[in-house]
Amino acid sequence: MIGEMMIPQRTSHGITALPIKSLAFEQRTIYIDDEINEAMAAEFIKQVIMLNRMEAKQPIKVLIMSAGGSVIHGFAMYDAICTSVAPIDTYCIGTAYSMAAILFVAGRKRYLLEHSKIMLHEPLIENGYRGSASSIKSMSDSLQDTKKQLSDILCRHTGKSYEEMNMAINYDHYFSASEAVEFGLADEIVGLERVI
Repeated sequence: MIGEMMIPQRTSHGITALPIKSLAFEQRTIYIDDEINEAMAAEFIKQVIMLNRMEAKQPIKVLIMSAGGSVIHGFAMYDAICTSVAPIDTYCIGTAYSMAAILFVAGRKRYLLEHSKIMLHEPLIENGYRGSASSIKSMSDSLQDTKKQLSDILCRHTGKSYEEMNMAINYDHYFSASEAVEFGLADEIVGLERVI
């Protein structure tokens, strides 16, 4: 994994290199740019809470470039976006696949760059699940419940019917930027100047 980019900054103590994400945080910007997992969810939620404490009326930008990851940890991040007092706008700056797409659609305003892609699909079994017939039945029931939750979320944020959404997530469904706007997953295609 590539280390975090450092930016030189002039301070009263001379020149100091600061992580780019720290500087972005000062501008009320949070990145989702890796696999969605427990550590990312915990860090993301802490940042949302802190920005709300600092100023609850100013919007927060969430920049997304992720292939997705854990549904359970993604749901925690989704709840943080939806219940934040400070409005959260989401920006897809490349890819928002799987759980990252769910986080993207949760934004108050949802923007994406011209060549960004959104991908939706049904929840998957992680780590090659094995077990007894009863365990597999229980896992199947849980996956169906999760699929319904994902469909409900997507219907809420797109205005699509449950039937339309089920058809859209029955397979890996890739949306171009214009298709994402047309389907109600995004609000507007923008240039980089709107992101910075």
